[in-house]
Amino acid sequence: MSGRPVRLRPSARGWTFAAVALVVLVGAPLTGQRDVLRVGVLLVVLLVVAGWSAVRSAATLDLVSRSKSELVEAGVTSTVRLTVLGRARAGVRLVLEDQVPLALGRTARLPVPRLKEGQTLDLEHRVRAEVRGSYPLGPVTLVARDVFGLVTASRTLGGSVTLDVLPRVHPLADLVLGDLGGARGSSAGASAAASLDDVSLREYRVGDDLRRVHWRSTARRGAVMVRSDEHPGRPDVVLLLDTRAAAHEGRGAGSSLEWAVSLVASAAVHLHRRGHRVRLLHDGAFDPPRELDDSSAVRGLLRSLARLRPGGPEGLARSVAALGRADSTLLVAVLAGVDEEDVAPLLSARPLGVPALAVLERTAAWAQPGQDDGPGLRRAHLVLARAGWRTALAGPGDPVSEVWARLTRTGARGTPAGAPSDAPSGAPSGATRAARPAPLPDEEVRP
Repeated sequence: MSGRPVRLRPSARGWTFAAVALVVLVGAPLTGQRDVLRVGVLLVVLLVVAGWSAVRSAATLDLVSRSKSELVEAGVTSTVRLTVLGRARAGVRLVLEDQVPLALGRTARLPVPRLKEGQTLDLEHRVRAEVRGSYPLGPVTLVARDVFGLVTASRTLGGSVTLDVLPRVHPLADLVLGDLGGARGSSAGASAAASLDDVSLREYRVGDDLRRVHWRSTARRGAVMVRSDEHPGRPDVVLLLDTRAAAHEGRGAGSSLEWAVSLVASAAVHLHRRGHRVRLLHDGAFDPPRELDDSSAVRGLLRSLARLRPGGPEGLARSVAALGRADSTLLVAVLAGVDEEDVAPLLSARPLGVPALAVLERTAAWAQPGQDDGPGLRRAHLVLARAGWRTALAGPGDPVSEVWARLTRTGARGTPAGAPSDAPSGAPSGATRAARPAPLPDEEVRP
């Protein structure tokens, strides 16, 4: 068995027995009552035997393993399994206690039945978190109580482990690139949808094979355009998340930051399952690195979202600077508390011929339900829409799936997507009626 120390502590009943024994042992000789003295001695012996049996039992069990789900989604119950090895004797009550933070529930107390020497026992308990985050589980403590309840012996069997609770992931409608792309800007005669050829094009660089020049697009755009190596239907995706603490409102699971994190997580899982390479960008840094394989990358991205904390006031500016302008990269930005000055640097970050999507949170509504959008948000919305971005506004009552569906609807280029209430005053006219979103998958999307 493990050499971890055993801690012995009398219970309230044990302290009472000890006090009575002390009074009897001191008072009986003074009064000459030998029979009463024997009672005091008996109480002391009982305490010693109880302590010895509890300590002995606490030293006969060890924790063999503790298993938990690798990825747990917020709002989903997860099972933690404990396996112990050793011997549990009769006459002593043994309980395994696994320390659980309040966010996951209550400390688990699991009774241990009688075990033979060398026998293993599997015990389990369940945890559930409503908010994403990293939570400690443990340590596991074995508590032994004698049959009279006089003393308690405890021994730590294992240290703490971390449980990463991922953001809630929602089913999303399919993203059809041909319905969303296009050249920057808009005109009266612009097509409402970009062709697959446009999605796979980029500007010529010195050293490119001239056989890859796309002459029709070169003539139309006035710049030499070549076909890129990426598959036109599967561009890389960058999910830009605005984590500035000052830009978000609300607390806990109902905050604007948690809503944004849930949208990004849902988009990451959805796009990854459809063959896109997905990366997260926040506070000026990409996560995970590009060199990871796709499955490892999306797992790392979800863990990063689970552990994400609000950032500083310059987080969005640093992210835009780190973004640069990546060819054939689909950009999805989730922004909060922005105005036209915040979004202006994003306009040059959108690659030619590749879709760019933006969700702008109505943080004023998170701060005070029913409050109207400020002029800064309306202007930011209009600036992005006129630059060819597909945009949607989101409030605290909007489901993630519905907001994403607004981005997938077809419409005139440069026109904000979404319900009529989403369109800012002064938005360009001529928008076509939005198509219904693609049907959601039958099964719920899980990481």
